[in-house]
Amino acid sequence: MRGKLTVTADQPTWVSGTAATMTILATGLGSSITAADPVILSANISSVRAGLQLSAGTASFVASVATLTLAATVLGAGALGDKYGMKRMYTFGLLGTVVFGVLAAAAPNAAVLIFARAATGVAFALQLGLSLAIINVVFPPPRRAIAISLHLGASFAVAVPMPAVGSLLAQHIGWRTGFLVAPVVALIALVLLLRYVPETPRGGRRLDVPGLLLVAVALLATVYGLARLQGGLNTTAIVCIAFGLVVGAGFIVYELRTPSPALDMRIFRSPAFDAAVFAGASFNFLGGGMTILLAFYLVSVRDESSTLLGLLMAPAALLSALGAAAAGRAAARVGGRAVLVTGLLLLLAGLLVLTRLGEHSPLWVLFAAVALNAVGAAVAETIEATIMLQTAPVELSGAVAAVKSGVGQAAYSLGPAVFALIGTTVFLHSGRDKLAGSGITDDQAREALRAAHGGAGTVGGANVLDPQRAREVVAGAQASMVEAIHTLGWILTAVPVVAIVVVLVLVRPRQNGVRTEGIS
Repeated sequence: MRGKLTVTADQPTWVSGTAATMTILATGLGSSITAADPVILSANISSVRAGLQLSAGTASFVASVATLTLAATVLGAGALGDKYGMKRMYTFGLLGTVVFGVLAAAAPNAAVLIFARAATGVAFALQLGLSLAIINVVFPPPRRAIAISLHLGASFAVAVPMPAVGSLLAQHIGWRTGFLVAPVVALIALVLLLRYVPETPRGGRRLDVPGLLLVAVALLATVYGLARLQGGLNTTAIVCIAFGLVVGAGFIVYELRTPSPALDMRIFRSPAFDAAVFAGASFNFLGGGMTILLAFYLVSVRDESSTLLGLLMAPAALLSALGAAAAGRAAARVGGRAVLVTGLLLLLAGLLVLTRLGEHSPLWVLFAAVALNAVGAAVAETIEATIMLQTAPVELSGAVAAVKSGVGQAAYSLGPAVFALIGTTVFLHSGRDKLAGSGITDDQAREALRAAHGGAGTVGGANVLDPQRAREVVAGAQASMVEAIHTLGWILTAVPVVAIVVVLVLVRPRQNGVRTEGIS
């Protein structure tokens, strides 16, 4: 039985029954692709490089170009959804994933592959920017919080097996098959979308092309600069970040003056919205940094394969799916503020576990850090999304969901850069004597660590460890590296603590995303 669809002239189309379930699945599948596909490519980039005889620099660019184009176009995707219909633009996103995924699999040379991946990033922007927005539009207000939590839970759950499937295909059949996982999942999502998801309203506002171009340049420059910053302070990173911030400021000024802005700045009048944005930036920042830090710990301190981190993250992701689903129901009972603070407290606990890691800590301690970070982020993201979407007018759902994604992309890129800079500085200070005894200078150690954590030449968060170089530097100074990890954990506890304070101050008790005053 197909679910019930209710349509009136004054409200969007509501879904219920089977249609509601399939809508959550269709949007969750699309969102999961954007998370899993870059992981598949990063895990198999060496095979892609060998297959097309790519240089190291070209391979790094191939691994990250989709992330860059996604960051540049995500707000535009939201604006297009608001104007032309979210379902329609989401459909284009899924079709783009299919077409350009197949093109990448068939690419005869680097140029075609780069074009296919760049176009894939644009398709991903439509999926990531509009999946949550569709949920916000087609579910009635009393059911939105639960629907959002189930959508995120489905996204986390579906994303878990995709990297493993892609890697198995690439290893046993060929690297080209790794590019086909996303198109297959997108086709399934497309079938569900066309059959069960109702048409979404279309806005009458003029498309703000200058504003979209400004924000695209600002996000592209900032995300690229943050990724370059992972290799240490350098002119390219600083110039790109500064340029991105200047253009971003120009975008804000322009949006405040234009009669039809791509991003209506009135949404920031809501204290709860601002708190949700800050919380989202916090958990994305910690997530990006924790991933590279834990991989580095496994490789350089424990002499393990970084693949082990993926094995630990799979059950953690399943726990995240359960956490996201539970967060929506909990918010309905106790309010969004309490649940959001709980998610941030879990992130804080994950950082505190870092301060207990040793050279020979049992794996369950490492898993605790991974799981606390993953579940905390999932719980916090569920409430972040609920507050952001439901404190803004429904007709701006696409733009608001895009803001969530854009902030998340920038913060996630910043995480590895800050973690690497602080961690490397503390390690060199603590282990200088031991390194000198091995004939390794500070500059040599810094350069080796830069390459080892993926900072050299990578953009958009495509981090590939060089295990040999990491082990060469840390050999004989494991205690100093562990000390650096402990210090980093203590320093960064300030991030969730500040976020908790912001949430407690700006979000009213028992507020779970009800529209607030100041937005019309």
